[in-house]
Amino acid sequence: MSARRPVVVEVDDDPLRWHGPTGGDYLSRWFASASQRSRLDLVRVEGRGKCQHYRVRQGASFSDGSPVLARDHARAIRAALAVPSLQRFLLDISGVHTSKDALVIELRRPVPHLPGLLRSVDLAPTSTCGELSSGAYERAVRTADDEYWLKPVNVGTPPVRVLVRRDPHSAPERFQRGEVDVTCATAFPLDRIPDFAGSRAFHTAPTAIEMCLETVPGSSSAASDPAFRRRLLGAIRYDRLVARCGHGVEAAAPEHHIEAPISTIGSGERLRLGYWDYYPNLIVAEEIAAQLTENVGVEVELVPAEFAAGSAQSCDLLLALRGPFFEDPICALDMLDPARRDPVLAPLLHRLSEVPDDETARDELCRAVRELCPLISLLRLRGHWLQREGLTGRPWPPMDAVRFPRFRWSADG
Repeated sequence: MSARRPVVVEVDDDPLRWHGPTGGDYLSRWFASASQRSRLDLVRVEGRGKCQHYRVRQGASFSDGSPVLARDHARAIRAALAVPSLQRFLLDISGVHTSKDALVIELRRPVPHLPGLLRSVDLAPTSTCGELSSGAYERAVRTADDEYWLKPVNVGTPPVRVLVRRDPHSAPERFQRGEVDVTCATAFPLDRIPDFAGSRAFHTAPTAIEMCLETVPGSSSAASDPAFRRRLLGAIRYDRLVARCGHGVEAAAPEHHIEAPISTIGSGERLRLGYWDYYPNLIVAEEIAAQLTENVGVEVELVPAEFAAGSAQSCDLLLALRGPFFEDPICALDMLDPARRDPVLAPLLHRLSEVPDDETARDELCRAVRELCPLISLLRLRGHWLQREGLTGRPWPPMDAVRFPRFRWSADG
């Protein structure tokens, strides 16, 4: 099989951005990782943890062969500081500068997760002209409505054609007709999993992402009361939630979850529940809304959220997808607004950032999370997709890292 045969990959929406700092959504980060790759290594920490020194990995270069320099990484970090949906992950940075071949980052507090964050695609180096690639592919080009092309930097790697298809339920049929080589992992119809589970073309991601119910800081609704949030947790029937999705999900109930008897404590209360309108979010949001109404009497309005705005500030609760504490740790507890802005949780998180081994603070944090209930874990979802048997390269990586694959066609693919 010729390496020049394009690989046709299907996604469920246009990426919000596919170059530079992406804003944090998974699809944009996956897309950007084709042409962006961070090359930083932490070399030392000074000033009681408040000054981190990095160097660019030896041999790192842009697609034109020019070397990646420390100032290229500094340029990317400064750009990310201006992106609203990324700012909250970078609040601890007080200064960024270069010294010879080193990148120096001044911090307001010790930030042990920062080296991992700086390896993320959103903080990959940016060339002076802003047009060069630091990854395996040139920068994506939009060639038509709902179509993008990725040209490889190296000979022997096939080009990639990305098609936007907003109907996930027809994805299996498009694959079977040969219209696509890889279906979208974040939008595989869950009710079709049994039809393909035994096929060699069917794949499941090794790690899951969690769907959570988060309090929106600043809400004036009953959801701002920790006692009421604990009532909401007790109102959730996880077995029914899993059954509503059908297949491919598992309950993520916290250990302290106990089903509470039906009550009317929420009668007269109205909550706005924000969600991003991608499959299967609406199914989950509808089920959660129905359960909260039935089990505590609260009225729930479903509100499609705008991801590009950074957060659903007009809502009281947000249905959010959060990865585990992974290599690009934008989903660690101390990065989430409900925890970071909480007057009880924030000081505990600060203590742990300064002394990660402080077991007393860790125990207090666990108790406070149970008591304050800033977020409620609902489901764990794994990505599922169909891929041609003659095609190697994992297109949809596990949630512990976001990387674009290096596709290869086999001789008989």
